[in-house]
Amino acid sequence: MQSYDVVIVGGGIGGLALGCRLANDKRAVLILEARPGISPSHRGLTLQPNGLEALQKLALLERTLPTGSKIHTVAWYEINGGLLASLDYSLLDHPQNYLLTVVPSELEQVLRDEFSRKNGVVHESASFEGFKLCNDHVQVKSRRYGSTAECSTKILVGADGADSRVRTALHVKTQTRECPDHFLFMLVGPVDALRQEARQYLSLGKMAGFFPVPGGTYIFYYLPRGKLNGLKAEGLDSFKNELQKIMPELAGSINNLQSWDDMTYAAPKRIKVQSWVGDRVAIIGDAAHALDPSWAQGANMTLQDAISLGDTIEGSFQSDDFSSDRPKTYENARRKQTTFIQKQADRSARLTSTESRFNSWLGKRVLRKTGTNRRLMRIALNASCGLTDHFTIGEQLRFLL
Repeated sequence: MQSYDVVIVGGGIGGLALGCRLANDKRAVLILEARPGISPSHRGLTLQPNGLEALQKLALLERTLPTGSKIHTVAWYEINGGLLASLDYSLLDHPQNYLLTVVPSELEQVLRDEFSRKNGVVHESASFEGFKLCNDHVQVKSRRYGSTAECSTKILVGADGADSRVRTALHVKTQTRECPDHFLFMLVGPVDALRQEARQYLSLGKMAGFFPVPGGTYIFYYLPRGKLNGLKAEGLDSFKNELQKIMPELAGSINNLQSWDDMTYAAPKRIKVQSWVGDRVAIIGDAAHALDPSWAQGANMTLQDAISLGDTIEGSFQSDDFSSDRPKTYENARRKQTTFIQKQADRSARLTSTESRFNSWLGKRVLRKTGTNRRLMRIALNASCGLTDHFTIGEQLRFLL
């Protein structure tokens, strides 16, 4: 039976980032990845200051920057109306006071290359089957190419998403709720109007975002739950016309959308887990705290988790302590912020991607107020970028009054 210092289930951004962090300390790391390889994504991913800072700590920010489009401004518009707010990220007192929109598969490739360079091992087409806790190690069972395989490790980490099989095997109490806002994600051609900024458009029951990526544009389109089949029944051309009505400058840039298969549909879940750790086992990212995508914080928080858990695991090796008390320091360090962001993302979704007339009116009011007050803008951006873990009562009132 092959032995590793750490086995990570899930070779996405979080698992690879954790693998890179541990490989920096010369740990023997195995990643079990269910997919057969990295496939080109049909969507984009916005890295915010907290995620960019995590990449900086991995010494991978400079390698990531050329794969993305860097912007400082996100302009919010009312559909068929005017500008609601122009949010300026350069106001943030942070070294990475900007957004970087990348294609997820390209970021995965940067992380995979670094992980492999540091002798990390990836087993593709490998599904996690379960684990057994022994006196001084964890016995991990997986299935690959039709055969069962086993290995041992000092600690097992689940970075395997909202439907985490490691979390299920850990038998921890979990609350799962499907988010009311579903999305279509897609990549289309470049748009000149988006060279210096990103845009988001909203109205009652509608929201769409347009972010530049190298050589193209990343679009996300809000769909109320249960409306996908109706949208498809109206036809792809009707949907493309809808996008061009929302943003006329898009004309000519969406010709690459030839079928619904050129898009990714997401029905996100909100996950709340009683405990993220056990003896020699931990979970990170969406496995621990999946959230509404309205704040685009999922991957960014996962990157922060990877740094925090990586530091904690290294401390476990230094002290030879792998009991649940040791990795609990990682959970204690991360839980307050993730809970805060989960709650605020829920509130933001209720005010932006909403079919409630009152909530829609209130959401536009908050945006207008934020856009005209630099202090409020800085407070809002610090929160949405994962740079704080609370609002004071006074700050909350300023957004509404």
